[in-house]
Amino acid sequence: MQLSQDVSLSTIYQPISRELEAVRKNLLGHLRDAFSLISGIGFEKTVVEGKQIRPALALLTGMAAGGKNDAFLIDIAVASEMTHFASLIHDDVVDGAKMRRGSESVNARWHDKVAVLLGDYIISQALYVLSDNHNSGIMRTMMTAIKHMSEGELHQITARSEGIISERDYFSIIEHKTSSLMGAVCKMPVQLIGEPAETVDAMHAFGYNFGMAFQIVDDLLDFVAGEEKLGKPILCDIREGKATLPTICLLSRLDKRDGDRIKKILHERRLEEKDKNWLCEIVRTCAADEYCIEVARDFTAQAKRALDVFPDSEYKKSMVDLCDYIVARER
Repeated sequence: MQLSQDVSLSTIYQPISRELEAVRKNLLGHLRDAFSLISGIGFEKTVVEGKQIRPALALLTGMAAGGKNDAFLIDIAVASEMTHFASLIHDDVVDGAKMRRGSESVNARWHDKVAVLLGDYIISQALYVLSDNHNSGIMRTMMTAIKHMSEGELHQITARSEGIISERDYFSIIEHKTSSLMGAVCKMPVQLIGEPAETVDAMHAFGYNFGMAFQIVDDLLDFVAGEEKLGKPILCDIREGKATLPTICLLSRLDKRDGDRIKKILHERRLEEKDKNWLCEIVRTCAADEYCIEVARDFTAQAKRALDVFPDSEYKKSMVDLCDYIVARER
């Protein structure tokens, strides 16, 4: 059943609201320490104003598996969001982005060198938080995810310089950049509890498929959501020469003249107002938006099937609802 768009994240997060608040406080403390190094106290608040998808998934997975609200589960949730935030800082440097979540990006405020070092510092802090558990399996899972995220970014940079990518290449990029961390986020809590390999693999599969769907919708919103909702300019990907799934779909459905127009925009990385209006319109008239949603739903269907290893509970229900939410969301 499709989740009503009226259902909010706060409703979905209700079973873990207390734990998520503990994560926010812990996260603020670690990030305040990081930003104090660059006289940026207060900037860390923009982080906890996000959706908190990754810490929520860590908490829900652990609780759905029968785990207790202990300090190590909180640590996994905190480290997951810190790693994600550090990756955003690095992405903004690579892309030259000036806005993030409606505020100046770190590189726009403090320049690239500071942003790179701050991102490195936050990742090291995330690993330090995880190391307190003395669980080599959990550390390996997170470090593998970070390795894959770096590989995905390098693949994307290389692909951008080589021109239009295939749908297969696109899936490989988002698998590494987004799904690798989502998979780790859902795998680490069941590793912590000591669940059997079947459950560990199932939760990694859940996170992987969830992450694929999340990124596909994120890339679609770059075309169809307003700048106010996104907290940044629309069509950022195509301005940066990135061919995401909506663009790849358009190129397969448009005639040569319109296809060449898109290729020129991607190559020159310059977007005029008439191009912007045209792209936002054509993604709907060619039903590229419907195709992206269909693909995203296929991934969330696979994610939901992975939850069969868990008995029914309010935590499992929230994970199912979260799958529906990420496809129906408008920002």
